[in-house]
Amino acid sequence: MDGSTHRLFAASVSIATSTATGAPLWQAAASAVIATASSAGWTSPDADQTWLDWTPGGHRGLMHWWGLPAAVAVAVLVFVPPDSAWAIWALLLGWSSHLLADFIFGEQPPGIPMAPWWSYAGLGLNSGGAVEKALRWGMPAFITWQALALVAGDLLLGWRP
Repeated sequence: MDGSTHRLFAASVSIATSTATGAPLWQAAASAVIATASSAGWTSPDADQTWLDWTPGGHRGLMHWWGLPAAVAVAVLVFVPPDSAWAIWALLLGWSSHLLADFIFGEQPPGIPMAPWWSYAGLGLNSGGAVEKALRWGMPAFITWQALALVAGDLLLGWRP
């Protein structure tokens, strides 16, 4: 999947999560920035193509294994006070949205590893194909709608889940 599509996907997931959890607007905005930053490039699982190219399995190896963000999530639940964990959750949302997108659009190897760097699974849709291009062009409008719904629910309606 293209980096721009990864970032759009992360922004959407972050806004949806902030809406569902009733996060304050400042935290929702900051979370979207953090999730977007950790969804593509050198701070994402694709770091295995640059500064983490030494990790087992190469690209879509250990850094793309679902177990890493799951282990961090358990550690956050155990060791980090809930009031101060939001930034780490935002980071994990970006990382995990990258993995979900690669599960859907990963071609070679197909998907992401189910074991640390082997046993791949995924839908195998064409990265850069018609479906991804449609997402890349349609998601900005959807994210705008999500952001407006978040702001309207918070400011106008006082809505909280």
